[in-house]
Amino acid sequence: MAEPSEANYVWNKDIQFAPIRSMSEFLTDTTRYEMPSFSDLPKLNNRIVCNLMHFQSNYFIFFFLTWLLLAAFQAKAFAIGTIIILLMITLAMILMSKDPNVTNFRSEHPYALLSVILVISYIGITYFSLVTVAVFTILVPCLLILVHASLRLRGLRNKLSEKISHAGIRDTVMYTLFRAFGYEFTP
Repeated sequence: MAEPSEANYVWNKDIQFAPIRSMSEFLTDTTRYEMPSFSDLPKLNNRIVCNLMHFQSNYFIFFFLTWLLLAAFQAKAFAIGTIIILLMITLAMILMSKDPNVTNFRSEHPYALLSVILVISYIGITYFSLVTVAVFTILVPCLLILVHASLRLRGLRNKLSEKISHAGIRDTVMYTLFRAFGYEFTP
């Protein structure tokens, strides 16, 4: 019978959560760290991908906790910066829409459209420091995860987990993210 930490939790009918690895396996075993060889990029890429797949639940928890900690330090700046980013993304998506109503509005009211773009751009430039706080609150945990994944050597459990994943037994959240970004796994 599998230990509770080794159980996979089904999130969707096709997607499972990978098991949470022990703290000693994930972080504290200092003998499992080594500077990667940047001259062999395919090997480095394989190490990063395998570690991201093997420790994915730990990385999601680490990302969430780090993000929460950073957002708590600058809560107001993070909230306002996030709102500005969401406004800019929403505006960009609306402006690029192929919807007939949007197309008609763009052609019938070009000055109103220009005014909206200028106002949102002005807000983005004026509050650039807040936007930067929001962006870094997301990017810092990602950077820390990539550093860990590149420094962490693969163990026997990691290699076994990789073989099981390639066999198609597990369809996990990280695997789904990799596929969404176009990464192809080779057996």
